[in-house]
Amino acid sequence: MKKVIVCHSFPAWDTPYIKSTIELLKQLSADHRVIMIDYHYTLKDLFFNKFAPVKQILGLSRRTRTFTTNQGAIEVISTPPILPINWIKHKGLFKAMARLNAWVIGRSIKKQLQRSAVDSYTLVNAFNPVYGYYCRSYFAPLKTVYYCYDEIAATEWSGVHGAAYEERFMPLADEVICTSSVLKRNKSELAKQIQFIPNGVNLELFLAPHKEKSNGSTIGYIGAIDSRIDFDLVAHCAQALPEFEFQFYGPVKTTLPKLPANVKMLGAVAQELLPEKVQAFDVCLIPFVKSKLTEAIYPLKINEYLAMGKAVVCTDFSDLSDFEKVAEIATDKDGFVKAIRKALRYNTRLKTQKRIEFAKQNSWEHRARQFAEALSA
Repeated sequence: MKKVIVCHSFPAWDTPYIKSTIELLKQLSADHRVIMIDYHYTLKDLFFNKFAPVKQILGLSRRTRTFTTNQGAIEVISTPPILPINWIKHKGLFKAMARLNAWVIGRSIKKQLQRSAVDSYTLVNAFNPVYGYYCRSYFAPLKTVYYCYDEIAATEWSGVHGAAYEERFMPLADEVICTSSVLKRNKSELAKQIQFIPNGVNLELFLAPHKEKSNGSTIGYIGAIDSRIDFDLVAHCAQALPEFEFQFYGPVKTTLPKLPANVKMLGAVAQELLPEKVQAFDVCLIPFVKSKLTEAIYPLKINEYLAMGKAVVCTDFSDLSDFEKVAEIATDKDGFVKAIRKALRYNTRLKTQKRIEFAKQNSWEHRARQFAEALSA
């Protein structure tokens, strides 16, 4: 009989963006029964979130859906809508509303797990410390693991209260798994046990053969377009390299400054279309600012770029020492432009193959094996 993993997730199942939690669960489903408790949608989401599974949230359809992936089946549980509370700054009011929300979703979770005949399982809380803390009485796991993939104190959505609840919830977990060495260092005092398991890459998607479409005039980025992006750096590069078009694919989550005409914000695209977009890039960028948030990031996209053999230029926003031999890492604006020029001028088939071989060592399949070992320990 397969061991059961219940994931109390912050990331949502239905959004089309690549998320480490979802990629891990897909791989783990090959050898485990995987049950994912979906993102807790709010009443506001029912009207304004186009990805929200409204019928399941409202109970008009079965709250538990089963999805078949290339690796195995994942059961996704939707909980009733809750009140939006992240805007609340008052600690007492936030606590009262969070406890009310936890009562609503906790009862639903317990009911759905009972219906699914789940009584012996490992619980993985994926970056959801508020409801991990207040819903803990509704779970009875053999082991609890907290999956920490960002610096919660620096996030826009949970910067006010998230860190305080992480400090409460993390010591209650049997183990903490972090996606960057910086996170491991920062969280080690709170954790009973802690491991560093970095993000991986979907080789099925990015390593598949793709028709060569690079035209020698495109520099690009894939991913969320938010406060992590150094827009001054992007403008500087676009002005210094006017013969190139800078293409950005991803959801825009911040107010955009005025940028040069050769910078194109082209919106979000489905996962399966990302390799086609990346293939057109002559150089791939990670132009992040240096901040408390980015310092703790192990970027998903770097291995996606490398799996396609693309030249990569990054700022030194985090500890990227693992990538020094396969990517250009710049410390200032002029250095970033020079790194782009260098990547363009000295790109070779040998370097392309070296990047691909590097990315192969960082597959989600490999990361899931490490994760499963940690869960079983």
